[in-house]
Amino acid sequence: MMSLILLFSATGIRMASLARSTRQAGVTASTMSIDIKTLRGTVYDCNLKPLTNSEMLLYAAAKPSGYALGQLKGKVMPDVFESVLKRMAAGKPVAVKIDSHIVPSSDIKEFEVAQRYASDSLACHIIGYLDGSGDGVSGIEESFDSLLSEGESTVRVRFSSDANGRVMIGEEISVEGEKVPSEGVVLTIDKDIQMITEKALDGSGAECAAAVVIEIESGAIRACASRPLFDGDNIAASLNDEKSPLINRALLPFSVGSVFKPVVAAAALEGGVSENFEYNCTGSVTHNGVTFNCHKEDGHGVLNMEGALTYSCNTYFIALAIETGADKIIETAEKFGFGRETVLSDKLISSPGFLPGSNKLDSDAAIANISFGQGALTATPVQICNAMASIARGGIYIEPYLVEGKTNESGELIKIKRYEEKLQIISNKHAAMLQNYLKKVVEEGSGSRAQSECVTSAGKTATAQTGKSKGGEEIYNAWFAGYFPADNPKYAVVIMKEDGGEGALSCAPVFKIIAEECVRIDK
Repeated sequence: MMSLILLFSATGIRMASLARSTRQAGVTASTMSIDIKTLRGTVYDCNLKPLTNSEMLLYAAAKPSGYALGQLKGKVMPDVFESVLKRMAAGKPVAVKIDSHIVPSSDIKEFEVAQRYASDSLACHIIGYLDGSGDGVSGIEESFDSLLSEGESTVRVRFSSDANGRVMIGEEISVEGEKVPSEGVVLTIDKDIQMITEKALDGSGAECAAAVVIEIESGAIRACASRPLFDGDNIAASLNDEKSPLINRALLPFSVGSVFKPVVAAAALEGGVSENFEYNCTGSVTHNGVTFNCHKEDGHGVLNMEGALTYSCNTYFIALAIETGADKIIETAEKFGFGRETVLSDKLISSPGFLPGSNKLDSDAAIANISFGQGALTATPVQICNAMASIARGGIYIEPYLVEGKTNESGELIKIKRYEEKLQIISNKHAAMLQNYLKKVVEEGSGSRAQSECVTSAGKTATAQTGKSKGGEEIYNAWFAGYFPADNPKYAVVIMKEDGGEGALSCAPVFKIIAEECVRIDK
């Protein structure tokens, strides 16, 4: 039946075209146009690789003719073809997205149009998305809406027509505005590292999770991923999703657990507590009527600071925190950036998390909670990653950043001037001690699954209580925070999974993959 419709329709289109062609010579020529889409300025990675406008879609512009209709058949969805059929039968031209190449003629022309968002949704939470009017409402799209709008161009197809609005046969179909705008925003994101990070996260079965990679020397964010993903071209599909895919979990606060222990150790060392401070872990301890358990039920026995961090002993850190005092712990945590927003752009701001004041830690029980990252304390993956970066660079804090600059019409980078304040928040000596401890965590302790044969690393695991439950079982957030190589650090990495079980099992292997793949591409 469809073949008969096609045959009669094509015959009618051809007859109408022939009838018009005998009259067009004496009619004043004009044009009619079809707008395809508006192309917006490009978001680039640090190497000027496009993160938007990076994939091309195939389109065809066609006059109402039997040949053009035959070329489109089978190259568009059936419902689209029905619409094409109706328009051509009415003598109107069309411009549609096609699945495969056509054989061009004077009646049909093939061209490419940049797709705003890549099919793999790479770095989608950082890039953001647009509303129905094409304005940025999230992420970099919102922060740099004006800049990205400056280079806009509309992809438009023009057909020659007579004064009565009928398409002229034999005239060329012209396409304008299809050139991708060179103007745009340049991020610190490295597209290759972003791809490695997202692939490793997905390969681990992560559902609600985040991962961040920070370059230690500069503080530049080289990767920032959140799960679940969303489709920037179909935001409506994510609005009612109970897993909230539109939220950037890398910028949200979570219970952190034992990845906070290095900060407590730093506070103790800075406060004058000896690295040889010892405690006999028997498996539990009680303060103010509250019993705190170590994950090793029969206890670790006598440990010093190195051993306690290596084996992640909770009761040791409780004793260490009480010895150090609440004031010094909170003061040190503040220096590491806890309790403070991280401004990546004017509309892309990491939550401050929650760092309780020292006046709230008014009992040994309260100090015990924060000693291993529990209680009211929360922090974002970006904060935890930057804390590790600060230790790795010798106790120097640098505010992490995301935006490198912008490009001009020629696609050349114009860097944004930044004042890079470097603060020595703990001594180089104490940072070196922590580096040795964190290296041993991977070599001998809870982080052994992060260990690799091709690159050395250091880090800390965490299995953080959330106070929530599912099916009668408590939900834990899993973490691994570390850096690599261990002796000459280049990148700090954090992986966080909501309801992820144990960080040692769930997140440390993801870190290992990221480290190995980053080393591979650097060679």
